[in-house]
Amino acid sequence: MNRLWYRKPTNDWNSALPLGNGFMGAMCFGGTLVERFQLNNDSIWWSGPRDRINPDAKESIPGIRKLIREGRISQAEDLANETLAGIPEYQSHYEPLGDLFIIPDGNERIQILGIREHWSGQLNRIEEIPDYKRELDIDNGIHTVSYTKDGVNFCRESFISYPDRVMAVKCQGTPLRIFAERGDQCGKVYKISGNTLCMEGRTGADGVRFCMVIRAVKGNPYIKGRTLHTDGDAELLIASQTDFYCSDYVEDAVKTLDKAEQLGYEALKERHMSDVAGLMNRCRLSIECEDRSSIPTDERLKAVQDGGTDDGLVNLCFAYGRYLLISSSRQGSLPANLQGIWNDSFSPMWDSKYTININAEMNYWPAEVTGLSELHEPLFDLIKRMVLSGRKAAERMYGARGWVAHHNTDIWGDCAPQDTWQAASYWQMGAAWLCLHILEHYRYTGDKAFLEEYLPIVKEAALFFEDTLIENEDGQLVVSPTVSPENTYVLESGERGMMCEGASMDAQILYELFNGLIETGMLNDDEKDRYSAILYKLPKPRIAATGCICEWAKEYEEVEIGHRHISHLFALYPGRQLFDSDEKDDLLKAARATIERRLSHGGGHTGWSRAWIINMWSRLCDGEQCYENVYALLRKSMLPNLFDNHPPFQIDGNFGLVSGIAEMLLQSHEGLDELLPALPKGWRSGKITGLHSRSGKTIDIEWKDGKVTSQTVY
Repeated sequence: MNRLWYRKPTNDWNSALPLGNGFMGAMCFGGTLVERFQLNNDSIWWSGPRDRINPDAKESIPGIRKLIREGRISQAEDLANETLAGIPEYQSHYEPLGDLFIIPDGNERIQILGIREHWSGQLNRIEEIPDYKRELDIDNGIHTVSYTKDGVNFCRESFISYPDRVMAVKCQGTPLRIFAERGDQCGKVYKISGNTLCMEGRTGADGVRFCMVIRAVKGNPYIKGRTLHTDGDAELLIASQTDFYCSDYVEDAVKTLDKAEQLGYEALKERHMSDVAGLMNRCRLSIECEDRSSIPTDERLKAVQDGGTDDGLVNLCFAYGRYLLISSSRQGSLPANLQGIWNDSFSPMWDSKYTININAEMNYWPAEVTGLSELHEPLFDLIKRMVLSGRKAAERMYGARGWVAHHNTDIWGDCAPQDTWQAASYWQMGAAWLCLHILEHYRYTGDKAFLEEYLPIVKEAALFFEDTLIENEDGQLVVSPTVSPENTYVLESGERGMMCEGASMDAQILYELFNGLIETGMLNDDEKDRYSAILYKLPKPRIAATGCICEWAKEYEEVEIGHRHISHLFALYPGRQLFDSDEKDDLLKAARATIERRLSHGGGHTGWSRAWIINMWSRLCDGEQCYENVYALLRKSMLPNLFDNHPPFQIDGNFGLVSGIAEMLLQSHEGLDELLPALPKGWRSGKITGLHSRSGKTIDIEWKDGKVTSQTVY
């Protein structure tokens, strides 16, 4: 059984354990004095849709391009901040639903507080209880807490069901007090019936309306004020809804509870476990190793961080990453954001939204290859929602047809630039990169009906660049203004710059976009001719004097050589352009030099960057470097609950680790299925089942002493 388990409760969010069904998430703390479930709803975002496009953008673009070409970078960046930045600068941000507190009888000294951030010392105190145990069974999506206190056996079991859209908590021990809390961000709490309590609110004057509805179905429940009481063992049902999904969100949540109550706890649990297990069982990794599952997860992680190895923990992290995707991205929900679905802050880092200059894309790298193809659908739904905003941005900012997105988007599909950071804000490749996921989904599934539905969206993303690409001094077609995401270079004068004409990553993304469209075989002759002409004039990956792949059109010196982004290796992973080139061997050698240079100067210092590096080493078929970087991620970028650490927590590293391990064991980007292309010596024997290839096959692989001993192809 794949499980995370601990000998103590926690008051640290980064040690709490996650549940989710795509729509609703919970972080479970496992307290004995007070149990806290910190809750999220995927559609609770601050503010509503807004038109933020800068009215002066279109007329300023030629001037910005001219300044960049003349080398007057600081002036170009100043003009961009004035005329390209959104008004207001910021998109919507993701917010918590609130907290659910459960206080066992006998803890009357603990007062119900009005502000969740100001817990009393009692709420925060960790009791030392010898037989205490909390665990998360990720094979079935069940969280349990058990302990004995004052001669009473306590047990709490909880899960969040996708089939029935409800959270269920079964409490055994003593009578309980239950209440919902959202601090001063809460609108109102009121009684719906004798056993049903509702917390309702809104995220700002024009924001999302939402509710959390709590029902006790056993334990003779009753309500006093804002508190739900039970006088014995209890079963709780919790539902949440917003007006993003339906107008009468409270009524919808109550109906959800009614249906769940009719089914009963055990039926809900059985349906939930069947759903989660069905997805988890599609792909299983078992590197042969010592069984250390009897050791608490935090102690195992600490041993690795102290320099040890634990391949069983690698197996667990592979399964855990898939569990996190199952829990944060389901059909009909919003896609996994920067933190999946779990966020406890009203002003989270980077707004906890969709950063689309790698992070949101990395979230879905493991979806197809590890058999979770339908979990990719929420991302496609978001892309659809972005198109209307992206068309407005294309026309009103660039005078172009098609659609464009910059480096961030939100629940509303906002495509105008986010903030005023020249190193990222005015990058134009967000829509193009997202559309590559549509093409990848088709490669893996061969679903022509899907492609027919989404192909017009991909063509519109290409159309924007047909209208906006300009010729550089060498006659090549380049994007301007642009950046190499989040990196900074130095001009010969010593001036630092971020905006440029023709970043390498842009051409690599456009190669995948136009080449991928041609590969579909669903274009007319005019489209094929147009796309082929653009491909011919795109800059090819170049090798710099350093022996590395060039990051910009000119061989600038970098300010931060060990930068977390390695954007100029997009053509290595997730792209494949280096493998299509006549200079493949030289380019792959230069790609290796690029990674080594980054790492030798401190690169890979964020979890997601380290995960990207694992995928790159996999493509270079270097199993030993993959192994080293898998353990570097565990040692330097893993929190006690096995969440990836940027820092702070970002979920993309969890997903990138899964795709990296899958890439070590199966590759299909060159048209053939290659087994164990980057198997390290340390993983002498093992088995993986359920890997998918772009040939439409599902493959089980077993190996011993580094050699394939069995393969089954479906």
